Amino acid sequence: MLGLSITAIGLRPFEDCLNIFQTLQEPLHLDFLELAIGSQCPVEFDYPNIPLILHDSCLYRKNFRLRLNLLRPKTWQAYADFIANHDVRAVSLHPPRQRDCTKQELEIALLKLEEALNIPVYTEVMPSPEYWCSSEETLVDRALLVDVSHILIWHRGDRALTQQTCLNLLDRAGAIHLSHNSGYADTHDLIPQDIWFTDCIQNWARDRFVTYESLPIAYGKHERLDKLSRRAPLQHNRYDTHKTQSCRALPALGETKV
Repeated sequence: MLGLSITAIGLRPFEDCLNIFQTLQEPLHLDFLELAIGSQCPVEFDYPNIPLILHDSCLYRKNFRLRLNLLRPKTWQAYADFIANHDVRAVSLHPPRQRDCTKQELEIALLKLEEALNIPVYTEVMPSPEYWCSSEETLVDRALLVDVSHILIWHRGDRALTQQTCLNLLDRAGAIHLSHNSGYADTHDLIPQDIWFTDCIQNWARDRFVTYESLPIAYGKHERLDKLSRRAPLQHNRYDTHKTQSCRALPALGETKV
């Protein structure tokens, strides 16, 4: 299944995010919406008949974020209640810091959470070394959410190593996050057309949950609102500068000047 994360289009009212999802559903062949940090995803909202994935602590009740803490079972109930009343296909979450639990304690907690929610639970690979699942040596023996951009950070922007690592982890991956960055920060940049995983997406989505956590560059006008607003002045300034230059200095049609 192929889906879109609120993270990619958020920092807007939730209703606007839902409209963007519906606009992109056909051209991107979207099967589900991932509720995630970016815009508030209220438990009170009358969700339409769309399959959902819950990513980490994404739910809000009356403007208060409901924390989903893997190590505190009391925090699971609000998510279990939501799942019982909606078409939620899976939950993915960030692992805790290594200082907070042992690997065995983490794996036991993951098993118990999955039993409590009665749907698959996937543990995300993380970009920062203080967390579990932030390297191949610290991965848990449970189904993973492989975030391609997090692994790009593991390898400091080396795309060949990133591709190799992602492909090596496919057998352990129940879910995949797609976004882009420079290899040094998880910036959720627009996804270039020529990125290595473009030809893999449809195949991966046959038996995994594959989620756009940032948009392909062709759909950049729907980008997360804070990033879109930062790009707009930059584009305006480039236009003003080009007006004072000769035609020889102008980029060719379709060329992106970085």
